[in-house]
Amino acid sequence: MEATASYGPPNLNKGPGILAVSWIEAGVGLVVLSARIYTRSRIVRNMGWDDWTMVFATILALVTTILVTLEVNFGVGRHAIHLEPQDVISAVKIIWLTVPFSTMSACFGKISISLLLMQIINRNRAGKIFLSCLIITLFIVNLLLTIITFAQCRPVTFLWDKLNPHVGYAGKCWSPDVQKNYGYFQGAFSSASDLALAIFPVPIIWKLQMKLRVKLGLAAVLSLGVVAAAAACIKTVELRNLATPDFTWDATDLVYWYITENWIIVIAACIPTLAPLYSILRGKQSRESFLQQGRHRHRLSFDKLKTWFGSWKFHSLFSNRSSEHSPSLTKSSQKDSGLVCSGDSFKTVVPAKESHLAEGHNELQARNQMEIEKTTQVSIV
Repeated sequence: MEATASYGPPNLNKGPGILAVSWIEAGVGLVVLSARIYTRSRIVRNMGWDDWTMVFATILALVTTILVTLEVNFGVGRHAIHLEPQDVISAVKIIWLTVPFSTMSACFGKISISLLLMQIINRNRAGKIFLSCLIITLFIVNLLLTIITFAQCRPVTFLWDKLNPHVGYAGKCWSPDVQKNYGYFQGAFSSASDLALAIFPVPIIWKLQMKLRVKLGLAAVLSLGVVAAAAACIKTVELRNLATPDFTWDATDLVYWYITENWIIVIAACIPTLAPLYSILRGKQSRESFLQQGRHRHRLSFDKLKTWFGSWKFHSLFSNRSSEHSPSLTKSSQKDSGLVCSGDSFKTVVPAKESHLAEGHNELQARNQMEIEKTTQVSIV
């Protein structure tokens, strides 16, 4: 229901905008996650802990979006003076119930990114230690925020019932500054962790032997967490509205940004894993080649990412004249040399075997001879 007030601020409603942003982001996030699951389960055939953790983070983000929809239904996005008192209480109740889902969605999303980076850096022991410590700290800091949220009032229901002048029981709460100050700390740490995860792979990428444009593209894809860091910063600033009397109106921007942070993390974490799907759609690599990789149970590495993002840019490394003066490899030589065929191209170039040479041929000349096939892509299997 709607209260009638002839005084105070105008009866504006930001609710439809909140719903539009929330569900558009959710739609994009679910599409990208579905593409990631398809890529890892059907193309690469190698689902890992980072994938399952991201699925869990997405489920929490979806629950958050549903709760935000309920918040809007009870009046979030409108001035409290234009709402029925019971609707204000219900809106505040759902906002507090949203906190653990939103907080832990962002937390598990970052844990998923950390697990992905741990696979990519492979043997970098210092990097793995850093990421392991970050995972543990992320979980503790965000879990504490959830605990503080529901521990600040006794009984817990007094957290929202204290707004009801007709409440039939007595309760006690900590100072609102406790929740707000720890929220500032958690928000600052969240922003710093997003930034750290975005910057972390850049120095390693810069040392790889590849073209500058491929380096920049790979670094940009793996550094999309910068956007999540910006969302976390804005969300932290909006925590100042936690204790205002017109909570349903003043918390609007906070709701915008915590739902946006959740879905940005999901989208940013999934995009780097879609490179095999992108390569197939562009015709740069066949699905069979990725299935071959899946059978060997290879996990991600910078070499693989380098191949997926820039393989079609490496054809200039091979001279077209080489293929003109060298015979094409026969099927038997392909098998002997370990080449994997994808359509009309080969994914790597290796020396042909020298066994079964005809008697009387110069052995030294045969050993030095290379059979090279023209190729348009280079891949690591």
